[in-house]
Amino acid sequence: MISDRKVRDVMSEEVHGITEDASLLSAAKAMVEHGINSLVVWPTEREGPYGILTSSDVVDALADGRDLETTQVSELRSTPLVLVTPGVRVEDAARMMTRLNLRHLAVFNGKTIVGVVSGFDLMQAAVKAARPHPVGATPEP
Repeated sequence: MISDRKVRDVMSEEVHGITEDASLLSAAKAMVEHGINSLVVWPTEREGPYGILTSSDVVDALADGRDLETTQVSELRSTPLVLVTPGVRVEDAARMMTRLNLRHLAVFNGKTIVGVVSGFDLMQAAVKAARPHPVGATPEP
């Protein structure tokens, strides 16, 4: 049942990041290499804000005619990075993402970022919870 699921059950535990002074080309290469669509952006200065860069940001830059080699991540990253704890219910995370118009949330255990949850992760959890039979199988009457 989806109402019992927590963010920890659906998040991606492998967190990939990039520094804000890196190029968009470096970010795009990292996303392609790891098969992911977002990177946590680490500040170059300790006091700087954390953020997130998504594949949509890179596509938007391409559409705007930006040069991926010279455009820095800091120019397009979303900040501040919105955090949730691993115990947050999936529905609450979905509501937060909808209310704030976000596609990704960083999962924070109070000390460090331990995962990232995307809208796609939440959708997969909802589909799995609603599907009591294998895909393609005809449910019995």
